[in-house]
Amino acid sequence: MKNIILWTILLISINANAQNNKNQLLEKALEQFNFMEQKVIQDSDTITYYLKNYVHQPTKLVVFIQGTDANPIFSYTIKDGKPVYYRWFVDDYKNIDSTYTFAIIPKPGMEGIFPNENITIPQKYYENNYQAYRVNQVHQSIEHIIKNHLKQPEKIIVYGHSEGAVIGAALASKNKHITNLGFWSGNVLNNFYEFSLFNRIEAIKGQLSDSLAHENIMGIINWYQSVIENPNSIELDHFGFTNKRWSTYEKPPIEDLLAIDIPIFAVFGTKDESTPIETAYLLPVQFMQKRKSNLTFEVCLNCNHSYIQNDGTNEINRWDEIFEKFIKWTDKN
Repeated sequence: MKNIILWTILLISINANAQNNKNQLLEKALEQFNFMEQKVIQDSDTITYYLKNYVHQPTKLVVFIQGTDANPIFSYTIKDGKPVYYRWFVDDYKNIDSTYTFAIIPKPGMEGIFPNENITIPQKYYENNYQAYRVNQVHQSIEHIIKNHLKQPEKIIVYGHSEGAVIGAALASKNKHITNLGFWSGNVLNNFYEFSLFNRIEAIKGQLSDSLAHENIMGIINWYQSVIENPNSIELDHFGFTNKRWSTYEKPPIEDLLAIDIPIFAVFGTKDESTPIETAYLLPVQFMQKRKSNLTFEVCLNCNHSYIQNDGTNEINRWDEIFEKFIKWTDKN
């Protein structure tokens, strides 16, 4: 019995030291990138967000919503015996003036700091990585920032990329403080339809046979059926996602976008490998059909999913340019 107690004390001590070391690493990363960590307690859950530090209380907030992958916000590696810190989000926070602050909300379980060589995805991510949970994370974070960090708020700007765009579209109906929405490279229609469309496009281009494209599409339809039949499963599929995640993204995002009246800035790449540009053009058509005038529709020619432009000879990253245009657009809308 004495040995068991000693081992228990030793394990507790080891775990406490490891956690203290992790906290120290996170503090150094936050200091390097000039962010603060904030937590919102909601029932039995804790929502974490990271906010750009400020000297004087800002009047405007920019919130970025990440896309699909289970990436952390901060990570580190040890080089020559010293930690080197990394951030997993865009440079946009550097390109706003002192009247703004910038927030990013980690995906479920991905708060804190992770070792680059061993980014282990926690079970909490798989259990809570679904649309309603992520929408609530961002919603509660915005409310907390408005209450505790903004002075006489002028603008609450939200923009999401890829899956983050879809979350932003759903969030804009829930959070009435949002003044401007950026919908960047999000799917416009149901994911399973767009996956099928890519196969048909490949067949038209001669990259797939007609029969193989049809076979693939029927497989996608059967996959969709399996999601419908077991929508709350957290077993991982061949993409590394759960039915619980897929089932919450059934609703075509175009429906959420059409339901909101705040100004929307939508941008797509013509060579996007994840979101077909063919469905993107439905947005201006549907907004006109509904007699809605709150959409600004932009297309980045020869750009991929992340706005890397390739004209056949050169590659140019257009992200910063698009962000600058987006912020200037929010000043006018």
